[in-house]
Amino acid sequence: MTRKQSIAIALMCALAAILAALMLWRPAAGPAAVADAVADAAGHGSHADSHGHDDRHPEDAAAPDAGDERDIAMSAAQVAANGIAVDKAQPALLQERLHLPAQVRANAERSVALAAPAPGIVQSVPVSNGAAVRKGQALAVIASPVAAQWRADEGIAQQRLALARATHRREQTLWEQGISARQDLEAAAGALREAELAAQAARARLNALGIGAGAVAGTVTVRAPLDGVVIDKPAVAGQAVDETKPLFTVADLSQVWVEAAVPADSLAQVGAGMPARVSIAAQPKEREGVVAFVDPVLGEATRMATARIVLPNPGRLLRPGMLATVDLMGQAASVPVTVANEAIQTIHERKVVFVRTAGGFRAQDVTLGRADGKRSEIVAGLAAGTPYAAGGSFLLKADLGKRDAGHED
Repeated sequence: MTRKQSIAIALMCALAAILAALMLWRPAAGPAAVADAVADAAGHGSHADSHGHDDRHPEDAAAPDAGDERDIAMSAAQVAANGIAVDKAQPALLQERLHLPAQVRANAERSVALAAPAPGIVQSVPVSNGAAVRKGQALAVIASPVAAQWRADEGIAQQRLALARATHRREQTLWEQGISARQDLEAAAGALREAELAAQAARARLNALGIGAGAVAGTVTVRAPLDGVVIDKPAVAGQAVDETKPLFTVADLSQVWVEAAVPADSLAQVGAGMPARVSIAAQPKEREGVVAFVDPVLGEATRMATARIVLPNPGRLLRPGMLATVDLMGQAASVPVTVANEAIQTIHERKVVFVRTAGGFRAQDVTLGRADGKRSEIVAGLAAGTPYAAGGSFLLKADLGKRDAGHED
């Protein structure tokens, strides 16, 4: 037996073994399937060319429909059972709404930070943080030798002024009687003017610092400059203080600021006088106001600008530090195609709306425009009158997500 005959016999035995295995393991396969399997084992099938490549044309091979990947089969009964509400895309009057995080703050224009009028030691602090105070009420008593010296300086200046006035009157009388010279009268007048200026300066210093004149005393009282609430009180008895150390901050909380953070790409939509609706986390009722100020400078850390709404605060229910949200309301405009906001889903970073089809739903890419709190404008991807899943669209998105996960497996 030659070498070629041995190789041929070995190949025939191998083919017979493959045929027997297919007949035992795949009894449901027909003769054609078995023949194809044998042909594939022998030489990659009848469609393989001399190089081992499939010689079938692309159109002969079955290709999956790309659109099927976005279709969800669902009968009318299943739509109803899943609670999916179907509506039609339609025109609407939209008032664009910008939803922003915000915080309640004290009105800085009605807040005063108080420091010690003179260096000294805090003797007593009769008020606590959060206390309501009246204008002129004592907030702290400070022992200050410097204040005592200033009072003494003011008293000395007043005595010198009285002496200068008496001297001037005497020189005036002597000059009129021809007893003294004109230059003596002029010297007395100059001294009087200097004494008046010195007394005015000493009194002005005490008044500016809120230190009362009169008897020389070593204490000074810090008083509330307005009716309000003590919102900060670092002062404590025994503390050494001076003009640079704040002791209290008193704020009039009958009016507060609500400051919203505006992203840089939304600044073109925001301006002073714009209507605003403010929701406070701890308050059930919305409050209405207008934008009073938009900061022209972005925050270095946040890269956002501040939009400020001034709100009345009867009963002081709004407290600085409360979290809030602000909805800035743009101009109302008629829009030709809109859908409910809850109908819009994001799939692979694209906005989609599930359009009703004869067999269920299909995820349709859309381009969004303006939006308010309830509806969104569809700029492209959907025509007016098109039925879509207005409620429960998240169930359809979840269905597609499960399908994608299965394909990955």
